[in-house]
Amino acid sequence: MKTPTHPRALRSLATRVSLLVALCAVPMLLAQSDDFEDGNDTGWSHYQPLKDFGAGGVFGVSGGLYRLSAPASPAPELLGPQRIGSLRPEKTYRRARVQAEITGWRTDINQAFGLIGRAAKLGLGTTEGYTYNYNSVSGFHQINLVQGEQATRQVNESPFPLNPAHRYRMVFLMAERILVGHLYSSTNASIPLHSVAGMDENFEQGISGVFAFALTAEHGLDTRFDNYSAEAVGTLRATVLDASPAVGESPSEDIASVNVRLADLETSVVPETIRLEIDGKSAAFDLSEEPMGHRVVHTPAKPLDPKAAHRARISFDDESGPQSFEWIFGAPAAPAAPVLLSSDTLGGTPASVVDAKHDPGTRTFRVPLSGSARFFRVGDTRARRWNRFVIEGDQLAMTYE
Repeated sequence: MKTPTHPRALRSLATRVSLLVALCAVPMLLAQSDDFEDGNDTGWSHYQPLKDFGAGGVFGVSGGLYRLSAPASPAPELLGPQRIGSLRPEKTYRRARVQAEITGWRTDINQAFGLIGRAAKLGLGTTEGYTYNYNSVSGFHQINLVQGEQATRQVNESPFPLNPAHRYRMVFLMAERILVGHLYSSTNASIPLHSVAGMDENFEQGISGVFAFALTAEHGLDTRFDNYSAEAVGTLRATVLDASPAVGESPSEDIASVNVRLADLETSVVPETIRLEIDGKSAAFDLSEEPMGHRVVHTPAKPLDPKAAHRARISFDDESGPQSFEWIFGAPAAPAAPVLLSSDTLGGTPASVVDAKHDPGTRTFRVPLSGSARFFRVGDTRARRWNRFVIEGDQLAMTYE
């Protein structure tokens, strides 16, 4: 098909390209999801058991973040410390993957916040379910069994302090008796920074959402969430719980060993299939059993240089087939320069647009209004979103965030 060259045809083509690019930028709809870009929390049900006592919560959306805050409990000796939450009541899950990003929480108050699942009987002294939460002062991550609005059992916990200036993604998996909490960096969705996992069989189903809980009587609450989603989950395959050095970690001393924790969930690791690579080379390791799986430990003949970037890859089979996980640690690698990728069809293989002009200052790509490309995306190490499309003469200017 001949490429149109008439100015009116060029503008018509640009309009179609802009529309298709915009449609491609819309995320796939899950069973439940909210990125809070609409500036409201329509569809959420507020959980504020101390509202009738003058200490209800404040639920606001600003700058694309969902902020939950509340004053201290007015009578902690009678009512307990403050707690609030926001849940999606329209869907009950037995097997679920619930996730949300966290950032910008207050560091001067002692609070726990995170995800709640299989929640039911919401109310003062009655709430039940499971929470996967981070304790902002102690740095502990926990999975808790909640009965009668109290954490009656710690299914599992371990420390991994976080930086409130960074953005993290919490993922809570619930399938039968298995409960897993994963924490990911915003730049690596393959391998968690940290995980907690355990078993409990008290509750089989319920609704999901986000919550915050004051850990001391005199404190209120203040935390923020983004990009929430919940969906039914299939088989929980054996997986990586975390690694040390962690994703993106820059150790201050020579790296004497590389550790990886593997978990058997509804499928199990086949030990003899485990392979570890460091910087593209096969790495020998010791294998030991853990409560829910295995630990892989590589001790290099010479400690690894912490001032260099190291790429690690671990792979193994389970009953469903092979899996592999990659991460980078050590000195951070230079960020990849954004490139413009295009394809003729939505499912087509993307290729670099060689005649694209990139202005990094304004985050804008300019491409000629010719050729057959209809679908564009930015290719680099970060998730990007298009936010502006303008015709400039015989070029289409596309600006990204």
